[in-house]
Amino acid sequence: MDRSESRTRGIFAFKDDKTLPDPVFEYTNDIANNSVPLVIDNGVYKCRAGWASLEQPQLVFKNITAKQKGKKELDVQVGNEINNVEVVKWILRTQFDRNLVTLYDVQEQIYDYIFAHLGINSEGCVNHPIVMTEALCNPGYCRQQMSELLFECYHVPSVAYGVDSLFSLYNNQNITDQTHSLILGCGYQTTSLIPVVGGRVYSAHCRRINMGGAQLDAFMQRLLQLKYPGHMAAITLSRAEELVRDHCYMAEDYIKDLEAWTDNDYYENNVTKIQLPYNATMSGSQLTADQLKERREQQIRRLKESNAKRRLEKVQIEEEKLMELISVQELLEDEDDEAFNRALSSLPFETAEELQVEITKLTMSIQRMKAKIKGVNLPFDEETKKPAVYDLIDIPDDQLTPDQISIKKRQRMLKNAREGRMKAQAIQREKQQKEIEEERKLEQRRLKDFDGWLHLIREKRRKLMEIRNAKKQRKADLAKRRTYASQQRMKMITQLVSGGSKKKKEDTFGQNDADWEVYKEIHPENADSDSEAEEDKLEELDTLLKEHDPEFQKEMDQTMGQAGEFDIAEYYRLHLAVEKIRVPELLFQPSMIGIEQAGIAETMDFVLKKFNADMQNKLAQNVFITGGNAMFSHFKERLERELLAMRPFQSTFSVSLAKNPILDAWYGARKFALSPLLMTGSITKADYEEKGSEYLKEHCASNRYFQTPPSNK
Repeated sequence: MDRSESRTRGIFAFKDDKTLPDPVFEYTNDIANNSVPLVIDNGVYKCRAGWASLEQPQLVFKNITAKQKGKKELDVQVGNEINNVEVVKWILRTQFDRNLVTLYDVQEQIYDYIFAHLGINSEGCVNHPIVMTEALCNPGYCRQQMSELLFECYHVPSVAYGVDSLFSLYNNQNITDQTHSLILGCGYQTTSLIPVVGGRVYSAHCRRINMGGAQLDAFMQRLLQLKYPGHMAAITLSRAEELVRDHCYMAEDYIKDLEAWTDNDYYENNVTKIQLPYNATMSGSQLTADQLKERREQQIRRLKESNAKRRLEKVQIEEEKLMELISVQELLEDEDDEAFNRALSSLPFETAEELQVEITKLTMSIQRMKAKIKGVNLPFDEETKKPAVYDLIDIPDDQLTPDQISIKKRQRMLKNAREGRMKAQAIQREKQQKEIEEERKLEQRRLKDFDGWLHLIREKRRKLMEIRNAKKQRKADLAKRRTYASQQRMKMITQLVSGGSKKKKEDTFGQNDADWEVYKEIHPENADSDSEAEEDKLEELDTLLKEHDPEFQKEMDQTMGQAGEFDIAEYYRLHLAVEKIRVPELLFQPSMIGIEQAGIAETMDFVLKKFNADMQNKLAQNVFITGGNAMFSHFKERLERELLAMRPFQSTFSVSLAKNPILDAWYGARKFALSPLLMTGSITKADYEEKGSEYLKEHCASNRYFQTPPSNK
């Protein structure tokens, strides 16, 4: 599919095509009496079979068999008889291992299916010459088994083997002794580079890449399953295959196209949306009033449980952090300065004062969250554990030794820290009492004046939302250099620096409440305790409104753009974006999925360099692309771009695409079957018996024959 087509198309739906059983065709006297050749393109993905006298193959089906678990072998279904290959109860089998036929019992079932549906009713034999495809550089053993099956089981008079990609070239061009070509055969399991020199395949320099349509389909399926884990079962291999076939295209410049997909406008204009099937009856409008009320109560209960669980988890995390910081501060109380400095260096603090600020902040946060959780008591006041001793604080420095002065400084620091914690606890207790009293008054007002209470709750929520939005805007402004907020921040920092440079004195910044406000102004990202308190309050108000105001949830949904209902259609919609180029790119970069092989471009360059400069130029003048993956749009342009990069400066090359990359192998085999080459290129029963079952007669579209063991002549 051309990338520009998606601009004008809407939302696609999966076709989910169901196969129809093949009919049994009439075995006419004209076909039976004239021994019309039977042409079989035995592809890894699909098998195509038909009489050479007809212009199109009569049978086209997936080259697989299926048997239900626990059933007898006689109940085997083949190809189009299998309605759904995704059914778990089926045991699917294919005769291929990669692109080589290895299971000849399955191949026999395929032959039975072909001969039966073509209506062949001759007793004990198939009295027609066979022209069929085989794998590139097919091992002699595999050909031996295939010939044995055809001659011994079906008693065919003759068989001619050819390579599908060479048959495709033969159908598009007349292969002569002067034909030189480099064929790119794109198969279902493999991709092959086939040099043709003087009208014959040059087997020694052929190369195979273990990457084909099957790997592309599996990659597409895995990408979408990871992207949409909720729809893993719905993204089947058959559907992934449909997406690859109908919507993917080859990127001419992969890196450039990847960058283009990062642009939002490009994404919106080019994304392909696929609608998964879903049941639209599961809607809230189908529920009764009692069911809606029960669902609402469940949602509120889950919301409260979720908030309580989140607070408990956060309390545990912050308590662990607080204990770590307190253990560091205790080193100072134990007068172990060396261990304290070593521990402080591992923390993001430079002084003991900064450590104390963080401890105070964590203490207040933990106490606030514990007060919100029912059934959890406030922590025991550590100040009552043991009496504090500050015996040197009130003694003048001139009456103390240097060691005592150091101890005095430490005592002052510890006293400030203890007083800060006690003050924070007192403030928190007072705040908690006020909140309890406020909640009691609000509950009384709700019972007496519900509308007034509801208006008050909504007004509180509105103010909190304004504060939160203002903070978000301020944070965004601080990231910009020329905004008023960032200029004010720099002004404060400058004043603090200039004020500190005029007079040297002990640094007590952080011990006063006013210092905390300045600190928050300079570092708004560190003022988390205030933001957390506002978020907690906002959650409480939202819970109250959801519990008592039925209109609140509708307003929230409309604000989120959901029009009061969950858009189930959008939930069941797949967005196919960068996957459209990422999947076909595997042919050029197999390493993307961990296959340690070169891609098409590197392998083609490798094959060309096996020849001298003159032959390289001849091969480059006739680069031929065939096979299913050649159907990707822009494939030819991508290959031309790669050739331009690898070929010498100002050298020429020519790339051509098969007229019908999928069916040209069958068309070429049919053309061969109707030509005089059939007589010279076919193996007869006498050849089979005299020269061995692996014997092959070479022709323009065949493999090269290498006798095993080699002849001593």
